[in-house]
Amino acid sequence: MKYRIATLLTPFLLSACATGTSYLGHAVSQTPFKVDGGKTVHLPVTRAGALPAENENYKIEGAGFNASLKKGNPSESKLAWGFSFVSKKSDELDYVVVERVTDSGELELVVQDNSPALKNKYWVGRSVPTSMDKDLLPWLYSSSDSTFVFKFTIKDKDGSSDVMYQPSVISGGTKAVYLQVIYGK
Repeated sequence: MKYRIATLLTPFLLSACATGTSYLGHAVSQTPFKVDGGKTVHLPVTRAGALPAENENYKIEGAGFNASLKKGNPSESKLAWGFSFVSKKSDELDYVVVERVTDSGELELVVQDNSPALKNKYWVGRSVPTSMDKDLLPWLYSSSDSTFVFKFTIKDKDGSSDVMYQPSVISGGTKAVYLQVIYGK
């Protein structure tokens, strides 16, 4: 039996509720993250997850994953990263690149969209699905929370470019649910 589950981190979808030093009733802290080039950026995070990155041009609406699960078979179960943002000003983009910042500060390409289309000012991108085997996704098999930082590079048709960093927290509980479906534990 195949299951389809999506996790795009609900706090992103409810971003209109952010005020001051609290977000959705949770205290906000500026958490340091090492990013590419060895620099450190401070990004807003709560116990419930990260706040959406935002500037005058774009707002990240989602940075999470969706999965297609095959009970008893992690090799046939697939995980794909999904990303979305809203464009506040531009109607046409030149390209969008989303990279994962590794623990060592290196960048791993996740999505490269050289012909991005905005639909009602929204862009959506998705990575190539990966088998949910332990050797391919070891973080998924850890009971602790996993935090990822994604670097969005968005280039407008007018030549301007924006770089935004978006953390994504996948809870140990969420991972346990996926593994329970796959393994029936």
